[in-house]
Amino acid sequence: MKWLLSAGLTLSLLYPLAASAGQVSDSLSVTGFFSLDATYTNNAEASIPRPQGKDSGLDENEVNFDSSVYGARADLDIYSGLGASLQVVGTKQTDDSYDPEVEWAYLKYDFANDLSVRAGQLKLPFLKGTELRYIGNARLWVRPIVPINGAGGFDIFRGAEVYYNTYYGDYDIQLHASLGEPEHDLDFIQDTWLALVSAEVDSGDGTIRLSLLQAGFDIYSEDNELLYDNTSLKMGSLEGEYQWDNWVTHGGIATGTAYSHPDEYLAYFSLGYRFDRFTPYALYSRKVMTFESLAFFGEADGDQLNEEGGDFESELSPEPPPVPPEPASESVEEQDGERIENTVAIGVRYDLAPNLSVKFQWDYQEVNDKSWVGQPDRDIKSNIYTIVFEGVF
Repeated sequence: MKWLLSAGLTLSLLYPLAASAGQVSDSLSVTGFFSLDATYTNNAEASIPRPQGKDSGLDENEVNFDSSVYGARADLDIYSGLGASLQVVGTKQTDDSYDPEVEWAYLKYDFANDLSVRAGQLKLPFLKGTELRYIGNARLWVRPIVPINGAGGFDIFRGAEVYYNTYYGDYDIQLHASLGEPEHDLDFIQDTWLALVSAEVDSGDGTIRLSLLQAGFDIYSEDNELLYDNTSLKMGSLEGEYQWDNWVTHGGIATGTAYSHPDEYLAYFSLGYRFDRFTPYALYSRKVMTFESLAFFGEADGDQLNEEGGDFESELSPEPPPVPPEPASESVEEQDGERIENTVAIGVRYDLAPNLSVKFQWDYQEVNDKSWVGQPDRDIKSNIYTIVFEGVF
């Protein structure tokens, strides 16, 4: 009963804010956003967005608010095409607290020929909707498709990106390229770099988007000893959405492969129908992570390393390969195998205003985990019920 009273009070405070605009002056605009998320599940091991290696925080048969989000964005026009943008987000999806963190902060310059450049701390736009991940009012579903840890563990990078807008007949085309140094959500992956290119075509009724990503990194031990250098990750994605009369569809597929890093696969499809402000929808998603045992968890088999990752001297490092450290203790949890997550969701969205919505969603989730060495296979089945109130102001 307490959570109902708390939710009611919060909604009464946020509703008038969501009806206001964010233009502070001719050169400065500030917008805020929020999602008040109440999630209930019959299984504390249900999979919901949480930081890498952190427990879900769910309790069986209890309501949880840890997926709630708040944030603000400021955009400043400095002078004749030169501007700056800052976004701050607070959520337990990325940390153990609601303390605000800077998601991006960059300078931008818009040229007169449909070309724009950004430089600073940026969001990695591998999947469509990455920059809107925490703005729930911008999507149809309760939870975002974009993984909490970005693309292969890379979500934020420091560098530069270029956008070019053009057209062909009735089609608007946006070309994009990013280059920089990303942050990985695992501490032992360091010395990183990435390059990303994407193209999006918009027909007015729908869009299709293709992205290609390559990243490089080194892997270190707990003692900060270099284990693998010049390891590469390659990822690709193809996504689209289409609207016909009141029907709206979204779908996509993304895949990634790397040596000494889990291979990843994501596929999703949704279908919704708009009745004015009322939109029921269905969503299916499938996520697969394929792990290979890392040599630093024990003595490495040289033939296996050369077979899977190539010759160390010619492909991974110009220097002789480092000697693996002593085998880890039994307390180290090693992964070698597949983790498959299938989710079917049915929900409804009701738009109270153009910038304010309420959603209810039921998820049936099956997780088959065969990835933990020395542990039995696990089949986790969960029902997840979520109601969320969210908006932009």
